[in-house]
Amino acid sequence: MSRLAVIGSLNSDITVGVEHLPAPGETIMASSPTHVGFGGKGGNQASAAAALGGDVAMVARVGEDEVGASIRADLVDRGIETSLVRTTRGTRTGTALIIVERGGDNVIVVDAGANAKLAPSDVTNATVGEASVVLVQLEIPMPTVTEAVRTATGLVVLNPAPAALLGDDILSRVNLLVPNRSELGQLTRRPAPDGPEAALHLVDSLPFDFDVVVTLGAVGALLVRRGQSRAVLIAAPTVHVIDATGAGDAFCGALAVGLAEHGDMDKAAVLAVAAASLSTTAPGARGVLATRRQAELLAASVSTQTLPR
Repeated sequence: MSRLAVIGSLNSDITVGVEHLPAPGETIMASSPTHVGFGGKGGNQASAAAALGGDVAMVARVGEDEVGASIRADLVDRGIETSLVRTTRGTRTGTALIIVERGGDNVIVVDAGANAKLAPSDVTNATVGEASVVLVQLEIPMPTVTEAVRTATGLVVLNPAPAALLGDDILSRVNLLVPNRSELGQLTRRPAPDGPEAALHLVDSLPFDFDVVVTLGAVGALLVRRGQSRAVLIAAPTVHVIDATGAGDAFCGALAVGLAEHGDMDKAAVLAVAAASLSTTAPGARGVLATRRQAELLAASVSTQTLPR
């Protein structure tokens, strides 16, 4: 199986459930016990890929603290290569505070900690340069993202989260862009699309030559391939949603490992929709990390339809 290199953030996650998201100035009581676990977009995506059997290497930084050591040990237990997870002296590990309301919507505040120290020199190595697929997000410094996509010789998958405006130095080297609705709106400097057709219109306005998969939450995902006259809408299967935090990360991890294995974009996107749906059925940023058997069983029930461009 080909190597997948994930370059991104590692955090300690503090998650609390509420009946509704608080308004400015409002104090509310938690509706469920506080959950402390591991997260960060990079860690979530690497864990999702490893759960599906992917050959995954993580490139990241943790702080010089017990949390950082525990995160590294957790990655090792999941079968993820951690030789490029470096400890940053005098710096704490990143932390995310996640508030989840009944129904799964959430707000997240991130303290980057050691993630802000991941340097361009950390990604200039054979692991990144020789990987079949390199998966990157934006919870790390932008110069490091730029160097990562420059170093990669395999397929570059970029999850532009959190949303940011990106220059040609990054987008010109991307093979597959995986935004959600709000991130697509930010990239195109327009309001977030309210449905698949509107999302397709915004994708077609992007002035770069790459494939795009837009994650659409409970609707599913929209796959738009270069040079094709039709897009594919992949419908999310019905599941009992507990917490949608991290569903996008589960999607990206599953998509990337599918591409590293066989390069079939359509097949990988269907598997990713199934894995993301399963992730929402338990609390926490990682929710349910689907096994290959679980994801493939659910993927068999996923329907698709084509949309003209």
